Amino acid sequence: MNSAIDPLLHRLETIGTLTDADREELRRLPLRESDLAKGSEIVADGEVSSSCCLVVSGYLCRSKTLPNGNRQIFSLHTAGDIPDLHSLHLNMMDHSLSAISDCRIARIPHDAVYEALDRSPTLNALLWRDTLIDSAAFRAWMLMLGQAEAVSRMAHFFCELFTRAAMAGLTENNTFALPLTQADLGDILGISMVHANRTLQDLRGRGVMDFDQQIVSILRWQELRKLGQFDPSYLHYLDGRVGRDNPAKL
Repeated sequence: MNSAIDPLLHRLETIGTLTDADREELRRLPLRESDLAKGSEIVADGEVSSSCCLVVSGYLCRSKTLPNGNRQIFSLHTAGDIPDLHSLHLNMMDHSLSAISDCRIARIPHDAVYEALDRSPTLNALLWRDTLIDSAAFRAWMLMLGQAEAVSRMAHFFCELFTRAAMAGLTENNTFALPLTQADLGDILGISMVHANRTLQDLRGRGVMDFDQQIVSILRWQELRKLGQFDPSYLHYLDGRVGRDNPAKL
């Protein structure tokens, strides 16, 4: 059995119920694994895709770039995510999918996914639910990007990433790995690298979190949540380890 599928199983079980047959369907999927360096493009804007990409480790991002080179990142995806699951039905990409850190991915042919979903209606429904939750997260991201101040935007970002890491079983105590630079944070939050640095220092100064050596430490969860106006209900998780009122149980 391929352990690359384990983070996907773990995360799906936080948003629904998998039967033994569903787990077996997922474990039987043919995975073509590869290691990618930061900056590698997986699927380009406008490219027609014939496979889905499962993140095994590291982070991918969805983005679009203007002709002048300015980039806007729309979402981050870590182990257990299939950020291009929509390509099953919209196979021409309207954005780029690339590695924002060194990472390992597994490509799954569309035909194999179709066959698994045909055999398992419950798995079909659960992956559809996962796609809808991804859309809900995108709406929350756009609201913060368009209407919140930078410090609130960044606090919300760290709250969401921490919660999603916990859902995938990737947290240790109150920490998780986030191999991003401050330039990456600027592209994610729609601010300059200098502004991103100042905003991060603001959060550190408030004592609510720290980000050092690519490790995020959540120090005062409730205060960070309040600052980021973070209501995790849009992630629709069911796992008691990531409580709806207090994901970290801090």
